[in-house]
Amino acid sequence: MDAQVAQRLCHMLASCEEATRTRALRSVSKLFAQIREPVDELTLVKITKALYYMLWMTDKPLKVRKVAVAIVETQNRFADRSNRFLFFTALFRSISMEWPTLDKNRLDKMLLFVRIVVAALLEFLNDGGWAMQELEEFEVIVLDSEGIFNKRSRGLAFQFLQVFFDEFRENQESLTKSKKFAELSACAFLQLMKPFLVLALTLDNKHVLNTLSMYVLKRAANVPVVPMHGFTLAMDRLSESQLARPFVKNMLKEALVEFGEMLPVDDELERHVSAAISAIESAVQKDSISHTKEALDMADPGDDDQTMNLNAGVEDTRSTRSLNRKGRNVKVGTTDEPSGETKEGSDIAPGLVDVSDMLDTEMYDPDDMDGEGFISLAEAFGPRNPNRTLGKHMKEIATLDTLRKYIVANGHEQHKLLKKLNTPRMRRQMTLLALHKIRWLNPDRRFKCARKLHRIMTITETAESLPSRRRSIDVAKALHNIKHTTPEKSIVRKRNRKSTEPKRVVFNLKNNQVATIPKKVKSTYTVPLWY
Repeated sequence: MDAQVAQRLCHMLASCEEATRTRALRSVSKLFAQIREPVDELTLVKITKALYYMLWMTDKPLKVRKVAVAIVETQNRFADRSNRFLFFTALFRSISMEWPTLDKNRLDKMLLFVRIVVAALLEFLNDGGWAMQELEEFEVIVLDSEGIFNKRSRGLAFQFLQVFFDEFRENQESLTKSKKFAELSACAFLQLMKPFLVLALTLDNKHVLNTLSMYVLKRAANVPVVPMHGFTLAMDRLSESQLARPFVKNMLKEALVEFGEMLPVDDELERHVSAAISAIESAVQKDSISHTKEALDMADPGDDDQTMNLNAGVEDTRSTRSLNRKGRNVKVGTTDEPSGETKEGSDIAPGLVDVSDMLDTEMYDPDDMDGEGFISLAEAFGPRNPNRTLGKHMKEIATLDTLRKYIVANGHEQHKLLKKLNTPRMRRQMTLLALHKIRWLNPDRRFKCARKLHRIMTITETAESLPSRRRSIDVAKALHNIKHTTPEKSIVRKRNRKSTEPKRVVFNLKNNQVATIPKKVKSTYTVPLWY
């Protein structure tokens, strides 16, 4: 595909003139019909973005539906079915990228467009006979990190989940009447639902998970003439998996109630379910490891050591993190760390001392602290609402700290990953997280100006670390300062100022008293010309 031709078509598709856009859409269909080799992904994303803005420029309701259908039908001109999958991937990416720019006037047309795209995708899978290879391509489309379930486009994820089975049943009814509906086997239906099971174990947004449970997992029980026993067996096993969080386990068990009793499965379906469960668990572990790697790269980007194999600690890390959120009733392990003394010229940060028990009882004396008592970030400051999310960076550091405690508790003090987690850069970032986790004490209400950090935390400069002048922050004293400080007066408080406006005073002869003449206000009433 020529890049210059594609660029000119993109400009024409986003034109203000309807005739130009219609002519460009016909040209795109002809161009797709001439392609025989795999399409360049970047060029296809540009074209789908232009098609998105073609729908954006269309205002009339009847034309909106007609244009949306015409845009989706352009993928029928591809001779190669793999290019049609690439088209759907690029189209969902374009919708996801532009979703934050939507306004209330164009929201309805984009929701309709998503519904039409989902219906076309399901019809395309039906034309292929629900082949396992094409269902794997469907899984790639759904789990694309830049596509439907990207964090910037939550609304797209909600709409996709809500209309999926609606369009599936509509296609099933219409294609059954025309005798074009291809029956799904138990293995094919399990493969179709596999990406949704992966999402159930990897998503961290409860609202999206509730929508997934309500509109996909539970509604699957109402789909007629589709064998469900492979899918129900997979959900039953995932509900007992160690990788599933307690909320997800309850969600899967509630969905299983809608299906009733489980039917026995044959050996072939049993093997397929086992393979699907293994693939789902490996995808969940890969997702957890990727987040850990991102945090490591962010914490120490200059380290060129080989990437460590973290598969052994993923399950315990996830379970440990859930225990820490519940109330810190179970201790993962104790860490005997150094007291914070540094040699001259060294850049070693002081050790993080776990004083969570002292903070919970609130019986500590801040004067007894030695100035080097850092708080272990994951245990000491928990938000009031355990579901309250931190920033992405802070959340990754909390995961790494839990992983560090897991390694120490299991006696792997010589582990390479533990050495990396004990680097000065990593310790400073963990200290920063400890400060962020005291936000639930509402320091902004006590300190109106964010620059007055010296009022919130006690900062001590270590002369031995000059010329870097490293600052060590005593989080325990910072917490004490926040709890016992006197709130400042608001700079926007109302002041009872005396009016500087001169008063006109006269002597009332009738009542023999001094009165103030009220100020005359100019009337805004205007007399009509015809009065």
